[in-house]
Parts: sequence; C-alpha cells; structure tokens
Amino acid sequence: MKDPHFGHLRDLGLTVRPATLMDVPAAVPMFNAAEAELFGAPAYTIERYQQEWLAPGFDLPRDTRLVLSPDGAIVGCAEVWTLSDPPVNPWIWARVDPAWENRGIGTALLAWSLTRSLQALRRVPAEARVAPRVATRPGHLSSTALFQAFGFRLVRMNWRMVIDVGAPPAPPQWPAGIRLQPYRHPHDLEAVYRCVRDSFRDHWGYIDIPFEQGLALFRFANTQLRPAEAEAWFLALDGDEMAGISLCRRQADHDPQMGWVDVLGVRRKWRQRGLGLALLLHSFAALRRMGAERVGLGVDSGSLTGATRLYTRAGMKLDREVALYGLELRPGRELGTQAAPT
Repeated sequence: MKDPHFGHLRDLGLTVRPATLMDVPAAVPMFNAAEAELFGAPAYTIERYQQEWLAPGFDLPRDTRLVLSPDGAIVGCAEVWTLSDPPVNPWIWARVDPAWENRGIGTALLAWSLTRSLQALRRVPAEARVAPRVATRPGHLSSTALFQAFGFRLVRMNWRMVIDVGAPPAPPQWPAGIRLQPYRHPHDLEAVYRCVRDSFRDHWGYIDIPFEQGLALFRFANTQLRPAEAEAWFLALDGDEMAGISLCRRQADHDPQMGWVDVLGVRRKWRQRGLGLALLLHSFAALRRMGAERVGLGVDSGSLTGATRLYTRAGMKLDREVALYGLELRPGRELGTQAAPT
C-alpha cells in the first residue's frame, strides 16, 4: 500500500495496509494497551470489535490503516467513520502501541485520516461546513500537541459521571399519567429509535440524518454490536406515546462492577416534569438489583438541555473528562444543533 503519508514509516521497516477481520485478535490487545495508557483502563473485547468492523457503511479497505512492525506486530491503527449522511463531522479514531510512540506513527496516521476525511465532501451539501473530530484525555501532552500541530482546536468536553449505588437510591417520583412498559425485542426497536431521535434533536452537534439510515445503524448497534438487554431498557409511556427512555447495560465496557446508562432521553413535550430524573433513579435501582456497585453514563459537559444539572441532582459526580477537538476542512453553514431550543 503506497499511501504517500507513510514513506517515513516504510523507511523504518514498518508496513502499512488496510485492516481485515482476521486482524482483530491481534489488534485488540494493542488497542487496550493504548487505551489504558490514555484513559487508565482497557475498553475493548475481540467479540465486540469483530462486530464493530462489520458496521453498515464501514469499509475496511477504504476506512482503516494498520501499521505493522518488522516482525508483523500491529503497532498502530486509524479508522475514519462517515457512516451517516451528511457526514459533516468525520470521526477519526486512532491508537498507537505505547512502546512505539515518538516514531511518527501517530502523525502519519492522522495525515492519512484527514485525506480520507476529504472524501466525505462528495456526500455533503456544497454550503455545509465540514470538520472532522478526534478525542483525547485533557492534559495528555503527546496527543494534544499532535492535534494542535495539525490545526485542531478544542470544541467540547465530554464527561463520564458516576454514582455509587451501594445504598438504595431515592425512589422515583413519576409524573402523572406516565407508566413504564417492558421492552419487547425487536417489536419495540423502531419506536425506541424514534424516541431517541426526537429526544436528541436538541443536543449539541445533532445532525438530522435520513430516518431509514439512522434506524439501520441503531438496529445494528443494538442487535449485533451490543445486543439490547431487554430487562435493562426502560420505556416511559403517556397513553400510547413513548415519552422517554432509559437504555442501560448491566456492565460498562471498562468496569464489570459498573452498570451503564447508554441513552437517557425525554421528548420535548414531556420535559420539565421530572420524567428524566424518575427514569434515572429507576435505572439506578434496577442496575443495583442486577449486581452493579456503581452506575455511569457519558454526557456533553455543556449540555443544551441541562443534562449535567439533572445528573448532579441525582447524586452523580464527575469521574472522567474527554476533550473533543475539531478541524475545519471546509467552511460553511453548520448543520449540527448549536443552541438550546427556544
């Protein structure tokens, strides 16, 4: 593979090529070593990654590059994700084996990733702004310096918030007319996706993608990548309308003792009535009964809908920060949600 970005690596005896599914067993240990160095804990399993690289619209020859040492070990990997239309914010994910840092591998992978991101322009309206994104731990000097050298700028902070559920949480107070319905898989999947879609329209960066495309990605994520845990999905109904959802897992990827709230969403019509807090407290109690010692979730630190205030009120505390960086490849009209609803 004669990508022009990798000449220096070839001079060092390294090989660069696209990934294949056969690479997963060798790649995941390197990913986890890099993840532990960056964030303090591994986060990937071979089984999950074998599914992740099968995501609809993700093409391994086009969207990945591996760097291999002279003895064939995987020492670097980059992925560029542009699954949904319009792909105005290509997601760049890359890891380098900590033992192979400071040899130009990360620089070469990021340069290739930006060139790959330019292909997204063909699928984006001519007037739209295009800005790839990357993420790292705040204060991680090498990755931050690399991003800034390419012109990336900090655009957002994401938080992981956690609560200890060793003691029973406060009982939820449900708004009048709200009832919980058990999730039935796959019968309720499309209705849940509609609720997720509506709930997140007001979140920073939301892009209104075609419904069927979004549904296909949601179905993949919750049937193949990480099958829905029906007993941990909680649906709040007002009559026949789904007002809110809390989609949880018994175990977080990085901590088997931590339950995880993947999605907590309330449709606009039912906000400011205590439904989000009730769903959250109900989720805490349910995950505690399932064996969780702690419960965590991820949230935009500047949430336009006040999610961080809600989670703090429920007793959650900041546990980890992730810095999100963006690089404007093409100026134009911002298609993602930027302000709170009026």
